[in-house]
Amino acid sequence: MSSLSSSALVGREPERDLLTAAVASAAEGRGSSVFVLGEPGIGKSRLVEETAAAAMSSGFRVLRGRAASAGRAVPLRPLAEAVFSGLRGAGAPEDGDLGPYEPLLSRLCGLAPQDGAPLVGYAEAVLRLLAALGRSGGCVLVLEDLHDADADTLTIVDYLTDNLPGERAVLLATLRGGPGPALDLAEAAASRRTARTLRLAGLGPAHTAELAARCLGHDDAGKVPDAVLDRLHAVSEGVPFVVEELLTAMVDSGSLVRRRDDGWTVTGSLDAGVPATVAAAVLQRVDHLEPPGVALLEAAAVLGRRFPVDIAARVAGIDRTTALRQLRHAAHAHLVTDGATAEEPGWHSFRHALTADAITHRLLPAERAALCLAAADAIESANATGPLPRGAGRPARRAGEPDGLIGGDPGGDLYRLAAELCVAGGQRARAAVLLTRAGRQAVLRGALLTAVELLDRGLELTAGAADAPPEAVAGLLEELLGTLVLTGDVRRVPELGDRLDRVLTVWGAPPARRAAGFLIRARAAATAQQWEEGLTSVRRARQLLGAEPDPASRAALDSVAAHLVLNSQRPDRLESARALAEGAVATAEAVGLPEVSCKALNMLGYCLRPLDLTETERVFERLVATADAHALPVWRIRGLLELGVLDRIRITGTDRLLAARRAAEETGAVLMTAWADMHLAQAHVLRDEQDQALEAARRLRTTARRLRLGEVQLIGVGVDAIIAASRGEREKLQAALHAMENALAGRSAGALWGYADTSVWGWAQGICSLLREEPDRALAEFTEADRAMRALPSTRGVTGFLGPYLLLRTVRGAAGWAELDGAVADRLSQVHWDRPFAGWSRAVLLGREGRAGEAAKAAEEALAGTDTIPLARHLCLRLGASAALADGWGHPVEWLSAAEQFFHDRGTTRVAAACRALLREAGSPVSRRRQGHDTIPQELRRAGVTAREYEVLRLLGRGLGNQEIAEHLFLSPRTVEKHLASLRSRTDRSGRAALIALARRYTDGQ
Repeated sequence: MSSLSSSALVGREPERDLLTAAVASAAEGRGSSVFVLGEPGIGKSRLVEETAAAAMSSGFRVLRGRAASAGRAVPLRPLAEAVFSGLRGAGAPEDGDLGPYEPLLSRLCGLAPQDGAPLVGYAEAVLRLLAALGRSGGCVLVLEDLHDADADTLTIVDYLTDNLPGERAVLLATLRGGPGPALDLAEAAASRRTARTLRLAGLGPAHTAELAARCLGHDDAGKVPDAVLDRLHAVSEGVPFVVEELLTAMVDSGSLVRRRDDGWTVTGSLDAGVPATVAAAVLQRVDHLEPPGVALLEAAAVLGRRFPVDIAARVAGIDRTTALRQLRHAAHAHLVTDGATAEEPGWHSFRHALTADAITHRLLPAERAALCLAAADAIESANATGPLPRGAGRPARRAGEPDGLIGGDPGGDLYRLAAELCVAGGQRARAAVLLTRAGRQAVLRGALLTAVELLDRGLELTAGAADAPPEAVAGLLEELLGTLVLTGDVRRVPELGDRLDRVLTVWGAPPARRAAGFLIRARAAATAQQWEEGLTSVRRARQLLGAEPDPASRAALDSVAAHLVLNSQRPDRLESARALAEGAVATAEAVGLPEVSCKALNMLGYCLRPLDLTETERVFERLVATADAHALPVWRIRGLLELGVLDRIRITGTDRLLAARRAAEETGAVLMTAWADMHLAQAHVLRDEQDQALEAARRLRTTARRLRLGEVQLIGVGVDAIIAASRGEREKLQAALHAMENALAGRSAGALWGYADTSVWGWAQGICSLLREEPDRALAEFTEADRAMRALPSTRGVTGFLGPYLLLRTVRGAAGWAELDGAVADRLSQVHWDRPFAGWSRAVLLGREGRAGEAAKAAEEALAGTDTIPLARHLCLRLGASAALADGWGHPVEWLSAAEQFFHDRGTTRVAAACRALLREAGSPVSRRRQGHDTIPQELRRAGVTAREYEVLRLLGRGLGNQEIAEHLFLSPRTVEKHLASLRSRTDRSGRAALIALARRYTDGQ
């Protein structure tokens, strides 16, 4: 039996040129995406494959993945296939090339367990892989049959279309042109101008004739019999696959015969056995197979274009050996592909989707329904007796050990297929149960959006199935509610939760089952920051469980309740939340619930942090130990991060924060990496390490922007506000605060992350005012922050603004010894930043009482250990020295001189000027600062740039030439040139253009 096809691509020259141009642009670092659309058989794959082959021959790496699947889409399958092809063989990325995204690629491919990484993390991981592979010669990512892709895959593809520009990579994707999510994605990307769509139409008569000639071995269409061309024009509608199939059928049936002179002649009816569609060409070959082969293909056809061989064999009633032999015959007949791939050895594919369609359409409705139900039975039977699905705790298979299906995955993908088969067979309620299982498997694989899609589909089926058992509907609703909480999309939870409780009540479910539903609703309320609504759900659950609930339920409820109570507005919230968390920890550890224990320990740490940082550290160390013992990587990183935060509070240290960040990178926990950068930025600000703070903030913004994490973007704005405040930059601070206020829409920032009200609105505004020598304003801002802090008990005493607030009030006579006794003093002594301010407050009070020696000693002791927090140290000197001058104690001139030098060097000119004024009042000589020197940016001042040189640089940035600068400054052009030469030397800039860029950078306020 022959297979006729053209070795050359016919009639697609303009489309090929467009794809070739996209590849060429990618080679120059201008990546893009092209979606090739068209009906089955139109030539999409052939066009893309030819482009990819040409790219490969010119040095490109080509990654391939196909979304076509049995039944509904397989989560992330096409991307996993593509990643596999990129990681195998020569040219794979070196260790470290992909940074924190390498573990995510393992998860995407199902080679490692999921740990809650956001979907955008996978998207960034794929993007990094393409960038790494394309670094030298470029990279082409081919994704076929995107119309069959799951929602999670489409989300990642959408991310790639937005971020490929600027990379040496191009995405070429094929999909059918009918309505659907994939087409919506392609058109939306095209409207954003981040992608192009290329819709293939059928070939015209001339190109159809040329294709026919080439299939028959000629360059001249005139050598093809007119009757053959007439038939092709009438039936194929310009679809290349149909042209090839019809010609093959004509030749195989003997109706079209090659002559001795290498021409062709028609010897019989071209209509015989060939209907108006390509089905005839396909079915003619099917009928040449043996009966077991026909039965096998009929069973396979109801499973879809891709089908698991063992399932099809069970439905056909034949053994594995017979099935493999019949598949070889079908491959020779060009009905199925030549064989299974290395990645999926138990699966085969029909050569084209039209092949499976033709076979199923020939079946009578009753036959088709019976086959569908038989296939569903076979899938459920295989899952009941076979191994666990990959990614769900399935043990690794030893070499040579048989696997249930021939390399197949009997998990969620086949559950989904079985569900669709049940729908086709008229058993909608059974389909809903199978979709619940499929959704659960999708969650285990990390495909949360796909899981929601599957569970919604199951819910839709139960609505129209009168025989749907209440227990099945309840299970589906429980699974859907839990998945929505994992995605963070909890808007539907109240309505679905009410529906779940109605179903459970009508069914007569046990109280514990109903209570579990309310627990899910409480978790959703915590995610949505709806504290009182969540507590109402907790109360409902407790009422259902009675006076003595089972320990596991009690621990889970107490853990969630602790979270809700701590963030509520209840007056006893801190004490109540602590009691709940302690109870949850004890119970969870007693009954062996490590994840609940980790959650409860985390909340217990938050409750203890305002009271005792040492005890808090012990709790978070327990959390890390529990996570280590039970292989809970996300909770381990969370614990490490909290320990790093404690170091930031107690010693302004960064070592454990950096360790937490490394751990997050190593496991691909991208969101945790962003949180670590946020805390690092704050630590560097407190240490007055401006460059490191800016770098951490940059990493935070980059992660938030590229992963589209709105909450993290908002936190990044808060970090920018803190950095601006530490530099006394009021305008930048106010712009950041305005952006946060608009984003929060009147909500307390503390509802977003615990200490935001006080660290941003409090610390940042008050410190900025102090650095601008506006003490009255600072006092008002600290007072407002203190009010906000009292509404956020989890932040009390660890915010960093209480120290300067206390010293400012003490200097002004508004605070006395009562402020430094008991709990207040204890809290301030635990916070590294606050500690020197508390010590200086004590010194001021001693000096005011005439105890000069004790005051001076207290002031010096307060400065011990402040080398790592120079800003706090010198603010103490500035504020406290004025009191020392007034009351006559200590060394105010020495302290003011040190403060003046520090603030002058860092460019905080107003505070430096205030220090000089106080020195003059004290009768001390003050070093003269050249006019204009204070306006020089700190970086340039450190490089030795003089005031005159800075004036020259600024005028250069405005576009003035040497002569114009000379006239403006009343200098000679030769002097201007000397200043420019000095600037090049001091700033290490090689030419005039580099100096202009530097000048404009400062003009733009960078």
